[in-house]
Amino acid sequence: MRVLVVGGTGPTGPHVVRGLLGRGDEVTIFHRGTHEPPELADVEHIHGDPHFRESIDEALGTRVFDAVVAMYGRLKHLAPALAGRCGQFVAVGGVPVYQGFFPHPSQLALPVPVTEDHPVVRDGSDATALAFSHRLAQAEAAVLAAHPEATILRFPTLFGPNNARPAEWSVVRRVRDGRPFMILPDGGGQLQSRCAAANAAAFVLAVLNAPTVAAGQVYNAGEATSWSLHDWAATIARLMGGDLELVGLPREIAVEATTTLLPLAGTTATHVVVSTEKARRELGYLPVVDPVVALAELVDWYAEHPDFDPAASPSFTDRFDYRTEDALLTEYRTAARRLAARVEQHAAPPIHSMPHPKEPGKADHRGR
Repeated sequence: MRVLVVGGTGPTGPHVVRGLLGRGDEVTIFHRGTHEPPELADVEHIHGDPHFRESIDEALGTRVFDAVVAMYGRLKHLAPALAGRCGQFVAVGGVPVYQGFFPHPSQLALPVPVTEDHPVVRDGSDATALAFSHRLAQAEAAVLAAHPEATILRFPTLFGPNNARPAEWSVVRRVRDGRPFMILPDGGGQLQSRCAAANAAAFVLAVLNAPTVAAGQVYNAGEATSWSLHDWAATIARLMGGDLELVGLPREIAVEATTTLLPLAGTTATHVVVSTEKARRELGYLPVVDPVVALAELVDWYAEHPDFDPAASPSFTDRFDYRTEDALLTEYRTAARRLAARVEQHAAPPIHSMPHPKEPGKADHRGR
């Protein structure tokens, strides 16, 4: 098969390309040329900007493909540009398309987990964040209008080398720097679906391997289990052999931790967990790597790249302002001790909900 991969140079693309080559496909990647992974040197590259229709038309000309995997660029331009010029069209979108991803009174709440039949945002006029979600929904609609048998994959947060937002660096650097603690908003109890880049690619390949089943369908992608922010940070620190105390502070106080560690500066739903049962059931999707193993490999990658600099990732906003963190924790603990001394509280004991009678026909010691 002749397969066009739009993008292909980020964390997931090289895994997709290798999988396609392993199937014996003839692969072409279409991207801006900003990143040139050495492992993709042997496949055909077409350089152009997949964000603009004129550039798409100029770069692709009249070429036709058996399948297109659109992982980058603007779907509202890519889909119509390739209408009638490919057999299978696979579009990669995102979880923010769902109502409730950005909480708003006009939207339904985001269920845990969220399945593919949960409504997407239909009107983005009420808030800037909703406008973003609405554009994603419009892009999906453009795909299905141009390719009625297309398949849409909704990706969650990804992790792996060359990620646009290397969120794990917040933990990795603090362990490297020998920090004694890391502040987590609200204790880091927020659940977040993530997906190892190799497993995200496996979702794409599963769709390509089942074109009839996947035609016209939408599938969530993600790991079968979801980490809380606390567990995510703790796992990374453990894999690095670090002794990092994870300190929970209210998000109203931990302003920098909230806006740098939580997705999109803490503006999303508290828990963003996707169900991937549909892809597992219909496509026979299976992960190719254990997510903890993938995380360990990512930690090793950072060790092999001691000069890593997140400056190329503007969405990564952690300032590593340790002086402010030290002052904040000192003030918080002082205030907490003062509050505990001034306000007397009484802890409730754990009481089992069922009766425990000692004699037949009589109530137990709690009158039940």
